Amino acid sequence: MTSGADRATTAWCAGEAGLLRDIVSHVLAAETGIRVVPGGDATQAGITDLTVLVSPSAADWHAARRRGVPIIFISARALTDDEIVEAVLTGADAVFHAETPPSTLEEAIRVVVGGGCVLAPGQVRRLAALARADHGRCQPELTPRERQILASIARGEGVKQTARTLGISIKTVENLQSRLFRKLRVRNRSQAVAHAHALGLLSATP
Repeated sequence: MTSGADRATTAWCAGEAGLLRDIVSHVLAAETGIRVVPGGDATQAGITDLTVLVSPSAADWHAARRRGVPIIFISARALTDDEIVEAVLTGADAVFHAETPPSTLEEAIRVVVGGGCVLAPGQVRRLAALARADHGRCQPELTPRERQILASIARGEGVKQTARTLGISIKTVENLQSRLFRKLRVRNRSQAVAHAHALGLLSATP
């Protein structure tokens, strides 16, 4: 097939060694055009655009989060919405099972590498409910620029698109986004949107 994904995109594929990880690596390389770096020590993976975790252990999750790039989690079985939400809270930006069609993975890769996340409406509602349950703490004070970044994330825009819209550099967007995540006490964009909804921040965001 002719891939729509960026041919320069590189993914570190890690997790439980075995047939499933080998199949996922093959599908990524053959069907989406991604250059796959095989699993192993995360420090040997080099600089990649994406981490793909296949049936990962707690240590794999920890290594993936330390790398600071988007994470796609692929499970050996279909997960419930609650299990997907738990994976997102752990750090995933998209969650799929092993039988997901390559075209769906390709689109997800495009979204998460661009700074987005992939969630169904029901999963967003569950994240928002969890955020509401934990929203006893005071609402964080956001600067006008941080609110613009938050609004951009909520619209599903990637980092590059946000930079163009606001007329600032990609690096500045990344720095503002990191500061926003720290203020909201979240790990990724999907958590930021869910928690911001729960706190009522998006209703006041331009």
